[in-house]
Amino acid sequence: MPGFPPEALQREIHGHSGEVSLHEAYMFFREIKAYARYAGHPLSADMKLLDFGCGWGRILRLFMKDIRPENLFGLDATSRFLMEARLCNPAVTFMGGHVAPPTPVMDGFFDLIVAFSVFSHLDEYLAGRWIAEFHRLLRPGGLVFITTQSRRFIDFCAEQRLRRASGIRLEHSWHEVCADSFTDEARAQARYDAGHFLHATPVRRPHPGAHYGEAIIPRAYIRQKWGHMFRIIEFLDDPSRVPQVFIVLQKIA
Repeated sequence: MPGFPPEALQREIHGHSGEVSLHEAYMFFREIKAYARYAGHPLSADMKLLDFGCGWGRILRLFMKDIRPENLFGLDATSRFLMEARLCNPAVTFMGGHVAPPTPVMDGFFDLIVAFSVFSHLDEYLAGRWIAEFHRLLRPGGLVFITTQSRRFIDFCAEQRLRRASGIRLEHSWHEVCADSFTDEARAQARYDAGHFLHATPVRRPHPGAHYGEAIIPRAYIRQKWGHMFRIIEFLDDPSRVPQVFIVLQKIA
């Protein structure tokens, strides 16, 4: 069985560790398996799958029962996460990448691409670049499974601001980031209704970290901006099933 990295590294990436982290990964995996079957592409041993933003490989390991390990690939831009991933699970392939595409992989190589809690952070520019790269990497009819923050996240950020203003110590540094995000709630709600990509970041361009923050992607935006490459199979906003909005896209042949 694959191993586990130190709990401190798990908490750094996910905000939690151990059973809680694996349960979150399993929620994502369970929906992928169900919707792949629904879309007519049930998981099989010969499929090739890419976990984009794989971290230490917590999600990729769950596919090993259904897909041969040599067909499982992880991609991440953080080298120390990749080092832990390779130590924990040498049976699958972990690749280093850059913040922006392209990747050194041939066209149409993958059947499935998954990305949990990655498009909940990328800005509009990088999100669009990577979606176009996914289109290149997938075979015709291939599937993409990603998550983004829900519209409810605007209210969550407002709640963190209220707690901080009330003198309550926020539990995690990420909550401090959230408290400083989407501070104009009415404007954020209006932009969401208009189908705009929402992104908040504590730093400004040209700082390279400006590409990373908190992102909310409405269904209307996906249909308008990415609809020429993918059709939307699902846009699920149900935290009892997946903690973030669960999006299923199918490459248009």
